[in-house]
Amino acid sequence: MFLIIIFIIFISACQQSTGERVFQPDPVRLVLRPAGADTLPDEPGIDAVPTDEGEINDIQIQWYRHEQINNIVKFIIYRSSEPKGDKNYNKVGEVQANVAGKVDSIYFDTQDLSYNVRYYYYVTAIGKSGKESLPSDTVSYRLLEKATKLTLNGNANVVNQPQMEFKWWIESGNTPDKYILRIERFVSNEFHPLAFIKIIQSTYQSPQTFKLEGEHLKEIFTNGDYRWRIDCVGQENIVNQSFEGSESNWQLFKVKWEN
Repeated sequence: MFLIIIFIIFISACQQSTGERVFQPDPVRLVLRPAGADTLPDEPGIDAVPTDEGEINDIQIQWYRHEQINNIVKFIIYRSSEPKGDKNYNKVGEVQANVAGKVDSIYFDTQDLSYNVRYYYYVTAIGKSGKESLPSDTVSYRLLEKATKLTLNGNANVVNQPQMEFKWWIESGNTPDKYILRIERFVSNEFHPLAFIKIIQSTYQSPQTFKLEGEHLKEIFTNGDYRWRIDCVGQENIVNQSFEGSESNWQLFKVKWEN
């Protein structure tokens, strides 16, 4: 029996010495954010995530479904505020792979985020062998102060005349160069198609207002439930995947045109 054990150990050592490779996953491919992503229906790539009034935004990081997903155990997300090599990055979260009913290609960073700090991220994959992939590309995002105290027509819940006045505040007065008004038809939490979107140049005043009016609004917004928010938009660097911005909390309203 002793000789059999010695033989097994010897064979194992020979296999390792002859260069038998332990499976290492290919690097994760991040979803890169395109120009004007805030105006697209699904807003792909790294982005701010709406939160409740008074709370700082979360940050989402997305990646494509891994081609070796059946051999992947989990994904590790690393973050740094000083991008000077791997030593400055710390694990901030992980996403388990192949969990029934759960998406394994997105992560929401909610940990100790602050305004006006640029956060850098990369993602790795852990194989069933326990070996970690090389890092993905690096993306970064800086959260701006988000718009608050959103009101529509003086805080009305129902729009029945073809006039909409949107108003919002930037509490500190540090206004961005531009905003995006985003209005979605709210059917459910899972289904809320984009109904209207508008880039608005900042007046560098707070509050800022924007008006929509005219009979054509009845064609854009049919009777039903809607929600709206204001995005603050900062600089975009597509090449370096470096972005900044914020997203207000959602405000619900109903359209019910009078005959």
